[in-house]
Amino acid sequence: MRIDQSEPDEPDGGSADRGDVGDRAGHGADTGDHGQRWEAPAVSREEQIAAHARNRETVEATYQAAADYRAAADRDAWAEAVPRLRAAWHEHKERYPERMRASPHTETDGSWVGGEYRRLDPEQNTEASKAHADLADEADRDILPALLRIEAADPERRLAGLEHMVKGEDRLKEKLADELFGKNKAVREALSEVPDAIRFTLCYDHGRYADGVLADVDRLKAEGFKLIKLKNLWSDNQYKGINSQWRRLGTGSRFEMQFHTPESLEAKELTHQAYERVRGSDATPAERREARAFQRQVNALLPIPLGTDRIKDYSEKTDG
Repeated sequence: MRIDQSEPDEPDGGSADRGDVGDRAGHGADTGDHGQRWEAPAVSREEQIAAHARNRETVEATYQAAADYRAAADRDAWAEAVPRLRAAWHEHKERYPERMRASPHTETDGSWVGGEYRRLDPEQNTEASKAHADLADEADRDILPALLRIEAADPERRLAGLEHMVKGEDRLKEKLADELFGKNKAVREALSEVPDAIRFTLCYDHGRYADGVLADVDRLKAEGFKLIKLKNLWSDNQYKGINSQWRRLGTGSRFEMQFHTPESLEAKELTHQAYERVRGSDATPAERREARAFQRQVNALLPIPLGTDRIKDYSEKTDG
């Protein structure tokens, strides 16, 4: 159907009627039938504030809806990209097959060996084994119940990866051997420098991430844990998320708490092997370059939750 875009016919009187309308739109609009000036009804200050608040709520709701739409699109794009990323890492491993490594083990004299440079003498090995058992007991008996109380305070997010809350014994000994190498330290002193012997992860929905992290930092403090360090890494290109370290008062034991979205937790798990290869001593320069490039590729596609800039870095070493 054709739409007629010509001017409408003039009513009887033509321009005279338009002139009359112009008069009414001018001074004549201010008067009533008896020549009295018309005035808009007075609006109270309270009504103005209420109207402003309603308008602001409408604007904020519009912006939030747009942000939610973009976030949903970003998450869809991430889910679509994950199979390609997994395939890319599989191709990397085919080009650079994992090298056979000697398994960490305890020698007949009681010493522990975890590679060419990682060694603990018999006394250190015995103390390290006891330290690991003590940490596992403390994590299960004292720290985990507090974190379960924190988790119960907000059912909209969850603790993830509890099966890995204590680092494996050999992996802890590797860390201790690195910390003790060439230094005159006791095992317990070296243990105090390992930030993630006990580790936890809280995982939040994308839209509630920033508020959830800030609330849970306060909850951790209320449970009696002291914040040692918090690092906001959402702007990093190798790893995205928030990493924090805490100390349990009384024993002084440290534990790590990571704050993730489902997508950033998936990205961390997807890039973990790349991270291990980058830091490994036997990777070639080309392999390291590719592994770093893979980490950047994964994290460039990761959807970033709103409000992460509200979560500030902290270190007790620089506090005050």
